[in-house]
Amino acid sequence: MPARIVEKPAVTLDAWFAPLAAEPAGAAAFLAEVADRVARRPRVLVPGGGPVAEALAADGYAVTDTAFDSLPAQRFDVVYAGSDVLSRLLVQREQVRLVRRLATLLRPGGGLVVQGFHPDPARWAAHPLVTGHDCARQMLFLADGSPLRYVWPAELDLMAELADLALDSRWGGWYGEPAACGAPVVSLYRS
Repeated sequence: MPARIVEKPAVTLDAWFAPLAAEPAGAAAFLAEVADRVARRPRVLVPGGGPVAEALAADGYAVTDTAFDSLPAQRFDVVYAGSDVLSRLLVQREQVRLVRRLATLLRPGGGLVVQGFHPDPARWAAHPLVTGHDCARQMLFLADGSPLRYVWPAELDLMAELADLALDSRWGGWYGEPAACGAPVVSLYRS
């Protein structure tokens, strides 16, 4: 069965991930720090590009920008899965496949950085962007009709483990904030 992917992040989806998405400089600094720990002349993959890729390139990093449906065959020191990448895949099996595919792009010792949102079902009933919730399928329906399949941090850890990656660290933002329910989360996995 083919994956159902929400093709374009809607304005509502952008607002959902705004706390981290509004900080491309923070994302670039975080990725640069990870890259510098991994390699002398690091190569970074930023699917979808945008301000994060531009900031890294401006700082002199070798950045490859491509779409998720045309990932390159080469290897990278750091691969960045931005704000809504996993949640836009509406079937868990497809999320696992993407994590595995991204893991194959890492050089030994490389890092996969996944930006997401730590679920908090208790808050969603009153959240202005959420119009529906299917807890059995881990689906949220946003005000503009966009569906998301949320991923629990422990579930993401298992997806990474299935891809032979190990959790290195998890933060609530680009500057080392503690992770919390109902807030953005940044996870770093190592090959």
